[in-house]
Amino acid sequence: MKNKILVNKTREKLHFYLIAGGKRYYLFTQNFSKGVWQFFQGGRSENELLNFRSWRKNPRLDKTIEKIPMYTRYVLREEAA
Repeated sequence: MKNKILVNKTREKLHFYLIAGGKRYYLFTQNFSKGVWQFFQGGRSENELLNFRSWRKNPRLDKTIEKIPMYTRYVLREEAA
């Protein structure tokens, strides 16, 4: 099953979740950014993130995409333990 990243928006925060194996895991929260929200609004698969090619067009989005694999590995490792 493919892993997917979903984002929920609250007042001024974006909450990132990993959907893996039919379960939902919390990854992290960051301040709201319109560009990040628009990119993740419908959810994104891990493959889409790994194949992201628009680097340096939105620094906030770049930083967010760079940290997702690290958080994903941590969550999946903790779940397996």
